[in-house]
Amino acid sequence: MSCAQFPQLCGQAAIKLRGPLALPPTKGWRIISVPEAAAHLQSAWSTRQAAFPTGSKSAILEMQQFLKANGVSVPISVIQEIGIEQWCEADKPTRCIGYRNKRIVTASKPKLPWAKDLWETTNNMLNNEVLPEDVVATLNNIVDLLTTAINGPEGCPICAEHWATHLAANPVPETATLDEARHWLWARHNDTREGKTPVPYEEIALKFNWN
Repeated sequence: MSCAQFPQLCGQAAIKLRGPLALPPTKGWRIISVPEAAAHLQSAWSTRQAAFPTGSKSAILEMQQFLKANGVSVPISVIQEIGIEQWCEADKPTRCIGYRNKRIVTASKPKLPWAKDLWETTNNMLNNEVLPEDVVATLNNIVDLLTTAINGPEGCPICAEHWATHLAANPVPETATLDEARHWLWARHNDTREGKTPVPYEEIALKFNWN
């Protein structure tokens, strides 16, 4: 999909969405993925602390200013197309003007054979030997490991977008006890288990000897 295919979705005017609330939640406007030319900035974009944009225009401007501040210049149309794809395709492909009676084929999430072992590794990283002053640093290392794997050659673009969304909504806490860090990681793992029954915290705590 592109602005050429759906010109009514592009331009400086706010993207028009339809649905029960007319617009997505405030947090829903933030653009998840950076342009390919700025792929090296994806981690910084996903983990930065900033207020959520209140509409499509401010979301596009936020991305444009971030890229400019980091020495990357791309046409605004590139940012617009990323936003359109996210807002109109990812969650509700029929919510955008121009999509009525159009069949959208979305990619399915592939199975990641390394995911189970990696999650177990990260759970073990929050063992009982972690010192209080090292908890947040350990949690940040865990997030870096997961983000690198998800965005790597054996990763999954759809999963990477979802992971970035979860991190934006639930960033790594600036301060945390070991128990709080474990609950944070457990919650993020359940976030990624879309369509599956959440695993109870007690089950994970018992398996990895979290006490």
